[in-house]
Amino acid sequence: MSQRHFLLATYGSLGAVMASLILLNPNRFTSIDSGYYLQSAANLLAGRGYVITEEGELIWNGIFPIGYSALIAIVSSLTGLPILVASKLVNFAAIGTYGYCWTRRLAIAQAVWVLSIWALGSFLKIAVYTWSETVFLVLLAEWVWAFHQFLLKPIVSRVLVLSLIGYSLFLIRYVGGFVFGITGLLAMLLRFFPRQTQPRLGSLPARSISPKLLLITLIGLSGLSVYFWINQQLSGSYFGGERFVSTESAFELTRIFAWALLNECLLIRDFAPTDSTKLAWVGLAIQVILFSTAYRKLRRNQLPNEKAPQLNRLSGLFILTACLYLLTLFSLRTMSPFSNPNLRLMAPFTFCFLMASLLWIGQWPVRWQKNLLPYWLALLACSWLQLLPQADLLHKISLLLNQ
Repeated sequence: MSQRHFLLATYGSLGAVMASLILLNPNRFTSIDSGYYLQSAANLLAGRGYVITEEGELIWNGIFPIGYSALIAIVSSLTGLPILVASKLVNFAAIGTYGYCWTRRLAIAQAVWVLSIWALGSFLKIAVYTWSETVFLVLLAEWVWAFHQFLLKPIVSRVLVLSLIGYSLFLIRYVGGFVFGITGLLAMLLRFFPRQTQPRLGSLPARSISPKLLLITLIGLSGLSVYFWINQQLSGSYFGGERFVSTESAFELTRIFAWALLNECLLIRDFAPTDSTKLAWVGLAIQVILFSTAYRKLRRNQLPNEKAPQLNRLSGLFILTACLYLLTLFSLRTMSPFSNPNLRLMAPFTFCFLMASLLWIGQWPVRWQKNLLPYWLALLACSWLQLLPQADLLHKISLLLNQ
């Protein structure tokens, strides 16, 4: 079997796993937010516009941007599938697009590492839910790649591509607008601190990059302003309701985010505040054993003159994106008491760090990669513990077995 056929077979297997999980779940992996997405998609499909029903009236959905619901409606219209099934197909197609793009950019052996992210239990869980995060993560990876290409050659077409992908991120999730903060920040750094900033971004002169980064930022902010204005005109609120109210103290928020960051290091099973921690401790023990054993094996088989390659610029951009996303999330949380940083909110941060790490691993000597692979596969298999319910685990399993 060729490498490409293997990837296609793996993608098909992922689809079968996703379908099985969805069919086994009584709620078909939907949540309250899923209801908003599906209702808006159904109304779009029926020609009523991007609206939801509240108190018996149809009102503009300013709670979530239009992008994800529009994709669901388009797929449902093209395929004739029910809205719920179409939402799952959107996520599956997004992962397929991700796989296609990255296998074209990288050698297949290197691409396999970054594609394996979707086999991790936490990201597989995101993929089966009717949530916008799957599409958001795929677009975020595309934005980082487009940014990388822009820094290599900042031509007008790449300015437009970067602006378009950035705005698409915003249309999927409002927080996606943070990417225009990245371009604006770098434009300012290149303008006022060119000597310190330019070497980290490439050999192109700062004066050729900074104005174009500023242009991207202005295009993006203009688009955001127009959308929020439309929200205000159609719903009476810029953000779909009152969002900016008092929240926890800075100390408490720091504690919450510190705990969330520690949780994101656990790839097998998170600690859930309202559930038993037994599985989380088991997962932590397995992860420590796998990591330490893999590290010892790599060190033992390392030749005297062998060194790990340095992180390349693409990995560095993923790390920068992860850090600035987290900073944006923390800043917004100081002004708005939305959900605590959970699987969904922290996913872009973890995803970008995993992308950076796995791109780096893909640069290792082949012998190192072969030594690491069994441990990574074992970690992927164990990470499916994340798919088990967080609350009332034994009760839900007994209900499933009695079906």
